[in-house]
Amino acid sequence: MASAIPDLWPDLEQSQVIPPIAILREQAAALGKKTNYLLEGRVDTMTTPGGRFKHSFYVEARALDDYTYKLFWIEHGPDQYPVVAPRPDMAVPGPPEVGIESEVELLEYVREILNSDRTKKIIGSLLAQVKATT
Repeated sequence: MASAIPDLWPDLEQSQVIPPIAILREQAAALGKKTNYLLEGRVDTMTTPGGRFKHSFYVEARALDDYTYKLFWIEHGPDQYPVVAPRPDMAVPGPPEVGIESEVELLEYVREILNSDRTKKIIGSLLAQVKATT
């Protein structure tokens, strides 16, 4: 009689680190609340041929014929960190991408992007256009 093959897996636990996708989706939801849903955030995820995750953060204006603007993207492997992202201020010389080592650093990066003059100008312009159509 053949012996049963044992389960060789260890006890598995979910990581306690906040996943990058959760941080982005929370900020996407916050945009809708902050603009009375005139603008909404959306995060799309794709996998790359190299087995990495690429998350793109979009601002959507449904009243403007579903206009969508890609604000930024991040990319990471299955272990979540480090994250690779475009440098927040491309006007400053340096490499085009930055490495983000932890959820704390990612939160700071996203805060910098969302509070940048560029983002404020884009959001302000889209809000004005939406309000002009209603």
